[in-house]
Amino acid sequence: MTQRFPQQTDPAAGTQGRHPPTGWGGRALVCACLALGGLAPAWAAPAGALADKPAAELNVLHWWTSASERAAADHVAARMAEIGLRWVDGAVAGGGGGAAIKVLNERTLRRMAPKVAQLNGQSMSEWADMGLLLELDGVAQRRQWSRVLFPQVMAQLTVREHVVAAPLGIHRINNLYLNKSLFRQHRIELPSDWDGLERAAARLRAAGVSPVAFSDEPWQVATVFEALLLSEAGPALYRRMLVQRDPAAFGDPALERAFKRLRVWRSLAGPAPAVTAPASGAAVAAPGERPWTELVADFAAERSAMLIMGDWARGELGMLGLEGGRDFECKAVPGTAQVHLFSIDTLAMLAGGSPAQAEQEKMAELLGSAALQLGYNRIKGSVPVRRDVPVDELDPCAQQSFHLFANPATPRVPSLVHRMAFGEVGKNAIIETVHRFALDPSQTPAAAQRKLQGLLRALSPAAATAAPNPRKAAP
Repeated sequence: MTQRFPQQTDPAAGTQGRHPPTGWGGRALVCACLALGGLAPAWAAPAGALADKPAAELNVLHWWTSASERAAADHVAARMAEIGLRWVDGAVAGGGGGAAIKVLNERTLRRMAPKVAQLNGQSMSEWADMGLLLELDGVAQRRQWSRVLFPQVMAQLTVREHVVAAPLGIHRINNLYLNKSLFRQHRIELPSDWDGLERAAARLRAAGVSPVAFSDEPWQVATVFEALLLSEAGPALYRRMLVQRDPAAFGDPALERAFKRLRVWRSLAGPAPAVTAPASGAAVAAPGERPWTELVADFAAERSAMLIMGDWARGELGMLGLEGGRDFECKAVPGTAQVHLFSIDTLAMLAGGSPAQAEQEKMAELLGSAALQLGYNRIKGSVPVRRDVPVDELDPCAQQSFHLFANPATPRVPSLVHRMAFGEVGKNAIIETVHRFALDPSQTPAAAQRKLQGLLRALSPAAATAAPNPRKAAP
């Protein structure tokens, strides 16, 4: 096991992990911190010199707190130690990263910004536009990132022609996990379409098994919803909605169907009645706002049979001793088999004109290296951002995700929930609308569709002034 570094206490945040993951506009909060900047290139010191000087500390703010996420972070920390850098942990609990972004805003306002922070997708644009991120153009040129990284990854790292973050891994969001042991025990064929899933769910429930693992936590509800929306709308319409932000697209019947599908899927997550219980009239309890790690643990322990979640779940399943292809089947959500709904993990270096800039660049070069990419992503469940990394050592699920993303013909669409398509304010507003629908059985899918249409119109002035990078919209 690699050494775990002590978590850093954040004086601006109070007790870690207690910040609610609610809307928090980064632009409004950090505009007072524009006086930051600077850049200085560096790479590894000679091996002999490392023993003569203490490791340079880089405090890293992130939201990787599950067992697999911690192990992946520990792997990065161990590789950093080998080149004379020390990872000082600043983990903030809370899936989806809302709490961590809030802490980052607070710390930046107090001029206590970390040296390194997890910032993904559109959120980076707001920070880079205000001069708060170290430009890593020199690192990208020296390490030929434009040649070895996937073009979609380079697009996510680039704001106004400058590279402003270092890449870690690519997650696929539209995954359906099936517990092979449960399906085998109950002699149920692994389903591949919605009708098959509903038939399998009925048989599992009759056998006393909870068909679906589900949480009412807002970001998790919305993560399932965006996969269902992709299933109903297809990649072209999905892009019109969430990349081009076309108000007319939100009037398409596919959006109402996605809301209907969400309600059905959530209804399958209630506790299974006893086998002797009457088939009709059984109350279905609300799933509740359970951490995603609990859902994965239930799935691994055969307390539930099916799960829709990004492939960080696969990393956690690996920590629990399960192996893709052997213990569980990795399928795409029906209707999305040839589409890659993606998010990309990145770490940004906070600018500050301090001597730490050399160490920040050194860390960025490490993160993009082929060896680090393979080791980190094997643990995390994601796949490498480099086109030249051999992935035959990864499990079949990871290989499938990598090859699909690498195929130029694959439609690659950005995740809303994980900041690839919208910034923090728009993302949170859409998540809240979807979440309210999920918890309110009196709200019809048609009404939820109208609410999203109205929301998009309300967001459109902001969208016009902060339009997504055209390169990021490319398939």
